[in-house]
Amino acid sequence: MSLIRSSLPHRVVTEAWREYATSTPWQRGTVVWRAAALRDSHGEPMTMRRAGALNAVLGNCLLPLVPGELLTGAGNLARWVPAGTFPETTLRTAGEVVSEVGERTFQSHANHHASDYPTLLRLGFGGIRDAVARSSPVQDEKGRVFLASMDLALAGAAAHMERWARRLAEAAGGDAGHAALLRHQAEMMAHLARRPPRSFWEALQLVYSYHCMMQLDDRGAMAFGRLDQTLYPFYRADLDSGRATAEDVQTLLDHFFAKITVDEDVQNIMVGGTRPRDGGDATNPVSFHILEACRRVGRAGGNCTARIHRATPPAFLETCAEVIATGIGYPAVTNEELIIRGLLEHGYPLEDARDYCCVGCIETQIQGKQGPWADGRANPLYCLNLALFRGIDSLTGKQVGPDTGEPATFEELYQGFVQHAHRQIRDLIREADRRQRPFYERAEEFTSPLLSALVDDCIARGRDVNDGGARYPGCYGFGSMGIASIADSLAAIRRFVYEQRRFSLESMRDMLLADFEGFETERQLLVRGAPKFGNDLDEVDALAARVVTDLAAEYRRHRTPEGGQYYLLLGSNIQNIAAGREVGATADGRRARQPVSDASSPMFGRDAHGPTAAIRSVAKLPYHLAVGGNVVNMKLDPESVQGRDGNRRLAAMIRTCFDLGGQELQFNTTSTETLRAAMEHPETHADLVVRVSGFSATYVRLERAVQRDILARTEHSLGKQAPVPQPR
Repeated sequence: MSLIRSSLPHRVVTEAWREYATSTPWQRGTVVWRAAALRDSHGEPMTMRRAGALNAVLGNCLLPLVPGELLTGAGNLARWVPAGTFPETTLRTAGEVVSEVGERTFQSHANHHASDYPTLLRLGFGGIRDAVARSSPVQDEKGRVFLASMDLALAGAAAHMERWARRLAEAAGGDAGHAALLRHQAEMMAHLARRPPRSFWEALQLVYSYHCMMQLDDRGAMAFGRLDQTLYPFYRADLDSGRATAEDVQTLLDHFFAKITVDEDVQNIMVGGTRPRDGGDATNPVSFHILEACRRVGRAGGNCTARIHRATPPAFLETCAEVIATGIGYPAVTNEELIIRGLLEHGYPLEDARDYCCVGCIETQIQGKQGPWADGRANPLYCLNLALFRGIDSLTGKQVGPDTGEPATFEELYQGFVQHAHRQIRDLIREADRRQRPFYERAEEFTSPLLSALVDDCIARGRDVNDGGARYPGCYGFGSMGIASIADSLAAIRRFVYEQRRFSLESMRDMLLADFEGFETERQLLVRGAPKFGNDLDEVDALAARVVTDLAAEYRRHRTPEGGQYYLLLGSNIQNIAAGREVGATADGRRARQPVSDASSPMFGRDAHGPTAAIRSVAKLPYHLAVGGNVVNMKLDPESVQGRDGNRRLAAMIRTCFDLGGQELQFNTTSTETLRAAMEHPETHADLVVRVSGFSATYVRLERAVQRDILARTEHSLGKQAPVPQPR
């Protein structure tokens, strides 16, 4: 299509938006517009007030535009107005109004969600309003009020699209270079305000426009779900009719990634996997186009996850490897079969389990059928020290847990650890319940009408997504990092205290309390003389698997206030650093307050026998018990994954890891030397992107502690002659 080919290059679009974002100081306009609407609607049902408040934002926000871009919208950037637009007293008063009304937060299921985009593209906003109208007569009073608020929100969404249509038409009159494109986009937005899309371009625009509305509703880390599946029917229709070419589609997706990576919000896109109905391979040409857009744009944000199964085409997996090798840190790759197995064990039907996606970083959700995700953090390594010190925090000297006694055997020590870990889990869940319960006891006051419009079965039930409307309630996960640190510590204690009796428990405690000062020889024995997770050593790997099994068992005993699952989550984000600050020295030789191992990865520097041994270890964990999401970080020598042969080696390693039982892998392919240089000279590495843990980020913008954590990871090389391990 000539209009697509007349657009600006995607990199020019990115730079234009970066310049816009930094061109002036900003203040948050959304709070003022929201507060005004809430004041004006005082006395009305709260769900109507919330719909009206979002409509006020959509009706007043700035509509910044870069003529020559193919997709219209500003998302997070449209929440801001130039500093000085509103007096500080107005901002402060507005903030008080909004705060008094209250809002859901991440930990009370506000965001980290994937909406039902297929239904949006099938019906459009007008068709969804028709579905709301048809549902109205059968609802109770509460349902009728909620459906009225949903209709109001959908009308506001349509009006926002029409605002954009007028804005584009006006811009066309003043920009001769892109007038035809702007007029076409104006007509497109006017159509999409009421009706479903007619082309791939319109489908992608409608998806992006709704996503921007969610960002304007202050909902972060919203996911696009299985975007390749959602868009494929439009792709096929456009190519079959001659309306567009494959290169046109690629250009559109390049612009899409250029837009969503501007502010580096974590916006997960899932590609590949299986079809829900028959379980056949779902990989399609759009899957490849999305990966190519990742490669071309090459920026943080726009998080991408690839679902891999036994019948995944080799070309798709090799393309994933090619994009990973660029250094951007995504796509993450996941063994979908273990997640599907875990979802089935938690009672989800097979068809819905097959249709899962990732939201946020790596969290599992049934797209368009489930309430938003929420999570917190657990620190099970802390519990091992409690067992060793009989309930005393070794950093503070305070008794913080029950005295589990002096363990005469390793098994008694282990059971003490489990007792403290289960107690920690129950305490965390009790606190999570306390935070969530007020929002469920007064759920009609904390509704999300526009979000609910794209979640089954909110319209049919006449209920909000977090008030029994969603087919499945939202789940709550606890990121449990330090699995390798626990296993390594347990292995060292078993070997040197209970088997070889090199140390007594008392002398072990003395070393840890001293943070190994005066005990460096003993510390080196613990570091070098005991088996370490990540080296394919069954004696320590089995301990890691046992820890995961026992932690998961306690989570499965509990439900959220709405009936959702509590999940063990083998992820850490960057919280392994904060978790380490809470824990004194440990028996693996780690010093006090140092980071613990991240997620389910080996402790950095301890996986000393190469990448094949590392993947054998991580593949032994029972990931189906941690269905909420898992992370294994690996750092690879960039030269070893370059070119066709390097891509194939990386693809072979991924495939073998998953055949062995691994569930997730994500990679940094930036050399240690480059990372050090970026720390010393950030001005010359301003665009260096790395994988952190579940998301990619610009390296020089990360806190120093996070930079050091990434730097410390073992750099493995996939040597040209390195044997690929075979499943046992």
